[in-house]
Amino acid sequence: MYKNKFILAVALVASAFMMTSCGGPKKLTQRIIPKAVSTINSVGLSELNLKHGTDYTIVNTVTADATILYSEQRKGEQITIKEENGEFKLVYTFDSEQEKWYLTDFDGIARFGFLSNDEGQTSLREVNPENVARHFAIYKIINASKVRGADGLIEPVISTNVDQRGKEIVFKTTVSAKLIKLKTDAK
Repeated sequence: MYKNKFILAVALVASAFMMTSCGGPKKLTQRIIPKAVSTINSVGLSELNLKHGTDYTIVNTVTADATILYSEQRKGEQITIKEENGEFKLVYTFDSEQEKWYLTDFDGIARFGFLSNDEGQTSLREVNPENVARHFAIYKIINASKVRGADGLIEPVISTNVDQRGKEIVFKTTVSAKLIKLKTDAK
């Protein structure tokens, strides 16, 4: 009698484990979204406490632009954020049960740049075309500074204009800054 109760109890526990493992919520697989990230130091001239000509030189003033197109599809249940020349595209879909936006598709490589004093890094999980435009323009100016052999940027100016082309909203960000090269001690 005890043997039958023991076997029944073991069978019940085993079936409970099997039901929870098979019928439980499905785990979402996380997709790797290709993105390239660059960071550069950005300070004001007064913070440097350096003398122009003696400690550093201004290499050049550079400007970089980024244009991002934002559009809604399927009666506002899907959003597309894409770079104007097709470098990357992000597609978000609204889940009405969870009341959240999810990144459901992407194409290309999203390239982002950050100034060292930027607050909060941009996440591709967020629907924010203005941040995408801003950080893509900063990425471009960082690459321009590397090409010119600069050590940093001083006094960057960042502006974003918003326009509309038909059903698309256009976010155009322009970043402009002076590139500096620090002088090394040659003794």
